[in-house]
Amino acid sequence: MNGIIPVVLAAGQGTRMRSDLPKVLHHLLGKPMLNYVLDTLRELEFNHIGVVIGYKQELVKKKITGEDINFILQQEQLGTGHALMCAESFWENAEHVLVLNGDVPLLHSSTLKELMISHLEQNAAISLLIAKTKCPEQYGIVVKDKNGQIKGILEITERGKFLEPTEINAGIYCFKTSFLKAYLPKLKLNPRKKEYYLTDLIALAADNNEKIVAKEAPYNEIIGINTKRELAKAMHVLREEVLKKHMLNGVTIIVPEATYIEPDVSIGKDTIVYPGVYLQGNTKIGEKCILGVGVIIKDSEIGNEVEIKPYCVITDSTIEDKATVGPFAHLRPGAHIGKEARIGNFVEVKKSYIGSGSKACHLTYIGDAEIGKGVNIGAGTITCNYDGVRKHKTTIEDAAFIGSNTALIAPVKIGKGALVGAGSVITDDVPPNTLAIARAKQTHKQKRRK
Repeated sequence: MNGIIPVVLAAGQGTRMRSDLPKVLHHLLGKPMLNYVLDTLRELEFNHIGVVIGYKQELVKKKITGEDINFILQQEQLGTGHALMCAESFWENAEHVLVLNGDVPLLHSSTLKELMISHLEQNAAISLLIAKTKCPEQYGIVVKDKNGQIKGILEITERGKFLEPTEINAGIYCFKTSFLKAYLPKLKLNPRKKEYYLTDLIALAADNNEKIVAKEAPYNEIIGINTKRELAKAMHVLREEVLKKHMLNGVTIIVPEATYIEPDVSIGKDTIVYPGVYLQGNTKIGEKCILGVGVIIKDSEIGNEVEIKPYCVITDSTIEDKATVGPFAHLRPGAHIGKEARIGNFVEVKKSYIGSGSKACHLTYIGDAEIGKGVNIGAGTITCNYDGVRKHKTTIEDAAFIGSNTALIAPVKIGKGALVGAGSVITDDVPPNTLAIARAKQTHKQKRRK
């Protein structure tokens, strides 16, 4: 939004999390909570976002990336007011400053937009988000005079329920830059906490007849996360939103309470998701798929009308239309399953292409392999791709038949239409349309009598 620049406060450790990890890096549905705040600002098309960091700054820089991010160091964490002071060189040339915390991942972009529009239209010195709740807990309570004008923020320490909904401060503000330059230097160090608080600017503005505007937001959106319990509550709210979106788009989720889907996952209509499914990362699921009980899929692309039977684990893989996988199959990174192919129970595939209509139905390992169309791979077959130092490739051309309990010692190539006898150990290339048998001759010896 023209004339407004955002600053995200993310420098604290979050001691109540009881963790060495910076609070803003704790995950919600697979992403650091700070990423949700940044994504919300990106929805509003901010091209430059200031992020104030301090505790374990290098770790935050490593985990949070983007060309639009400008990291600002708060070397010593002396409160929210001090954090904004540290960022002055970032915001000083803007007309207005939007300030929010890095621990409010449920905040919607529409709510922020309403705050900024109200701030500009009413030409306020300060605009702040407020919410109503009977359980203000550690939030500051908005104090008003008899005319309803905001006079300050009262910090409370006692927990408990109020008889009536109480207006609380969400800690999200729009400031006129000229106001900040005039009053930010006037903040006084809190004698008990030894910190400078942004909330004290509200009282300063009121005492000097500066215009203060409050905009109400839904309580669930402005919840800050300070403990692992609050993290779990926020995850529940976010998970419900994600599941609702997919169901409204035509996805059947049999038991929503037992389904985990991360926010960047996409699912086509008429797909059925059974209980215990975990869909993670940038996974894309096509239309009319069936995802069986206990399936885990991460960063993978699944075509249309694919059936993933129960208890499969699929990572960084591609499955084309009408293929079948499982049950109990494991597709490791780089697996590519072609159209109408079948990967059966206790089959593991890694960094391999399985051609259209090919089958590996039982107890098989396929690694570093290129498999053509219409190939049948018998139970117990393995590609021996690792010699202890390097990985080697196995190639199986179209319509080949690999008998059960075969070991293919890579690098090796099985020609088109070839047949490999069960129990073979293949060390040399097999020409097309030939039968290969590589096993010891069967012998019979008389059983000794006792």
